[in-house]
Amino acid sequence: MFNLKGKVAIVTGAARGIGQSIAIELARNGANVVVSDIISGNVTVNKIKALKKKSFFVNTDVSDKKQVENLIGQTIKKFKKIDIFVNNAGIFITGSTKKLKEETWNKTIDVNLKGQFLCSQAALKYMKKGCSIINISSVAGISGYPQAVAYCASKGGSRLLTKSLAAEYGPLGIRVNSIHPGIIETEMTKGLLTDKKIKQGMLTRIPLKRTGEPIDITGPAVFLASDASSYITGEEIIVDGG
Repeated sequence: MFNLKGKVAIVTGAARGIGQSIAIELARNGANVVVSDIISGNVTVNKIKALKKKSFFVNTDVSDKKQVENLIGQTIKKFKKIDIFVNNAGIFITGSTKKLKEETWNKTIDVNLKGQFLCSQAALKYMKKGCSIINISSVAGISGYPQAVAYCASKGGSRLLTKSLAAEYGPLGIRVNSIHPGIIETEMTKGLLTDKKIKQGMLTRIPLKRTGEPIDITGPAVFLASDASSYITGEEIIVDGG
């Protein structure tokens, strides 16, 4: 367990999957958590409240600056501060590069990369020494994969966004790090992993011989949110089974 008592966290894309798992684990370790998503996050909120921590939901499209500012504004109104921000919201759309529609490219970059920038920019106005931003990137942001050009580009951008923010805000004592999940079983990857041939092909390249679960990402996230990682910034933690 890490001591996050009294901390205030915001987690985007927290209605389900990795975001939900991180939000609940932050609360389990003592944080009050603001749940953000484009779909209802009330299930996550109720699970956090069951842990005797404060929580509320803000419907937010992270690619929309006004909605992001509303998210930050409501958090400050309720809790007066922001200690932890987890940029988890993201989308994954596969397809041939030759057939990729411009609107698909734009939407992917807007949510996965611009969203992380807008949220970080807005949150940093209220963050101070000891605060932490955690960007959920992907191993696809380190090694390119076929049929996923927009996703890989957006996650590669997230990786360097993290390092740039870390260099800029490190002197102020604000840490910014990224987590790079491998194949995690969520609603976002469900369509891909239902193909047994594709899934088996993936497993042959994973030393631990299994796909990941959202809970596998929570440990690194809570660690990076806590003072246990107080001398770590601009780094990337790869969580992909090897």
